[in-house]
Amino acid sequence: MAIVTQKVLIVKTSSLGDIMHGLQLAQTLKENDPGIEITWVVRSRFEPLVRACAAVDRTVTFYRTRGIAEFANLCKKLRRQRFDLVLDLQGLARSGLMTFFSKAPRKVGRSDAREGATLFYKELVPLPRGIGCAHPVDILLEFCRVFGFETKLRGEVKFSLKDSSDLGIPQDHRIVMIVPEGRRPDMEWRHFAALAEALLSKEARLSIKLVATRLYEWIAKLQSEFENRVFVMRSMDPLKLAGCLQNTELLIANDSDAVHMSAAMGIKTIGLYGPSDGNRIGPYPLSESRNGAINALGGDLASLSLDRVLEEVSRRL
Repeated sequence: MAIVTQKVLIVKTSSLGDIMHGLQLAQTLKENDPGIEITWVVRSRFEPLVRACAAVDRTVTFYRTRGIAEFANLCKKLRRQRFDLVLDLQGLARSGLMTFFSKAPRKVGRSDAREGATLFYKELVPLPRGIGCAHPVDILLEFCRVFGFETKLRGEVKFSLKDSSDLGIPQDHRIVMIVPEGRRPDMEWRHFAALAEALLSKEARLSIKLVATRLYEWIAKLQSEFENRVFVMRSMDPLKLAGCLQNTELLIANDSDAVHMSAAMGIKTIGLYGPSDGNRIGPYPLSESRNGAINALGGDLASLSLDRVLEEVSRRL
């Protein structure tokens, strides 16, 4: 059994993609020193997922909608606990105050923190050296310097949760997961139906999981044509999303939280990017062949062809 060497409080309350990046840092810290004990402050919406992460020892729930009185109670709760250091990964006024009210002797924050949050820290971590626009994970890995560790990702994020085997997918099938929804219409690729049909037609022992809260006509048609090989989950609940990703060989999605979760879990991941830059915010690390970010010409996803995506998929299946 590992001996606790340091009690660390991490403040990263939201959002899901950012939390997944933070969990990659937490896993890296644990890989370097299994004795580190991590407590995590997180919004109630994401608390079940963070609690299920193997790298996190305990959670403190932040109820964002309950007002100032609840926030004050949270700060009192943090102040009653003993931590050796606090890492504010969020870098905003609210997270800075949480850091300030803890009794930890070392309070460390981001050098690019906003809303005056730097006033609440005793130490600042630098931005990555020699990188113009750093990936969010690279920025968070700079916190490794606080412990004397290398700023290099180590390990995959693991969760203790049920998988989606209850969907009835045959055990001998390869599984591709597709998330066709995006945050805006211009961030949604329009050829997912053709992509799914091409993959299903090419390989008989391949099943597809589709995660979609909207009702798409093409999904119903796929289910009718490829009976018992197309499975749909109608929820974007973070814990269910992680469960659905388990046993998945490849994820294909627009710029979304699913991309960050899949990459953090070590699953082959392809992200499709239009207005956003996949080279800067794509599945991390892009240096690994299992991950791919496809940037549409001129930032217009309508210009991204089916053949180009199929080419990237074939490299990973």
